[in-house]
Amino acid sequence: MAGLGGLAALAMLPGCREAIEAAADSCPEDPAESGGVTWNPDIGRPVFWGVQDLTAATHGTPRDVRVYYPSYDGATANAPMLKLCLTKWPVVLFLHGQPPQGVSNTGYHARWERFAAVLARCGYVVVVPSHTAVLSQGADDPAIAAAGADLTWVRTQWEHRRWVDARAESTAVVGHSYGGVLGSRVMAANPGFAAFASLGAPYAELNDRQAVLTAIGRPTFFAWADGDGLGLVFEDLDRPTKVWDGLPQARYAAVYQGEHFDYLRAADTGSVLRGPCPLVGGAMADLVALFLSTHLPVPLGRARVGDDLKPPQVDLTPEQERFAGAHLQGVAQFPAAPGCRLDLRWNLDGRTGSRRLGT
Repeated sequence: MAGLGGLAALAMLPGCREAIEAAADSCPEDPAESGGVTWNPDIGRPVFWGVQDLTAATHGTPRDVRVYYPSYDGATANAPMLKLCLTKWPVVLFLHGQPPQGVSNTGYHARWERFAAVLARCGYVVVVPSHTAVLSQGADDPAIAAAGADLTWVRTQWEHRRWVDARAESTAVVGHSYGGVLGSRVMAANPGFAAFASLGAPYAELNDRQAVLTAIGRPTFFAWADGDGLGLVFEDLDRPTKVWDGLPQARYAAVYQGEHFDYLRAADTGSVLRGPCPLVGGAMADLVALFLSTHLPVPLGRARVGDDLKPPQVDLTPEQERFAGAHLQGVAQFPAAPGCRLDLRWNLDGRTGSRRLGT
């Protein structure tokens, strides 16, 4: 009763009644929709994840898209979304590139699941459209507007839109290869977005590379391969002119021993050249999640990640441990695996450093 009396007293103060009502309205109508989860997920305290395959024909999406999201249910397909008071999930747009030779573009967006899944477990809604990835050569590329339409649909039409944070500052972009180039232009067109992760994007194929990279304007995680593939020269931001060193934004460089499609499992890449380390994809998915957790944190999350992107040390309750199986194991297993090496360095507004994973 004392608690109720305190709330009643607070409600008498100017503006407090509206705040209390807004807080109450932020909760799910059915407490069961929280699935017994009593904490806000973050990079250190994950939950399960769900996924929906949405199509233009059936759901009215602008194009076919996969949406991943936090869940309390271990069955991923169409799992119930986790809904918590005072929480709207930030959004990550994931743009794939062209598939490897011999791999169909149909369904290719679904092959990037481990990147989307680790983010969803940490409290993000991840939007992965199926698109024809070509080299984006200008700020007027229609693909930029198409990516925006995917985000708008999820924020305004999706059945779970109430739980999606629609603000620009609660949005990040991740892209691989030509999807990374397109992602950089999406970032330039949306200067309010929070962060960007670029995976093996061949910026050297652009006529305006320096302008594109500078226009990103937000903290950026750049990854590229150091291997034998002839095309790797186009994604290298070190050689020959040290482009990465001259960029103005807070940034990471993650350079791994391997090849362009090593982010994917071998079964998803056909017969293309692969590097010596089978754990690149898992480690990179974890590093991207660690990066985004620092620049686009989940509401009310408590885990903190340092500049070195090492996984936080978190004491989990028995209930939290039930959800945490295999979380961040990609980056944990990488250093001891034969043939695996990744050099990570950063320049965060003058704070610089580096570390090596593997040998």
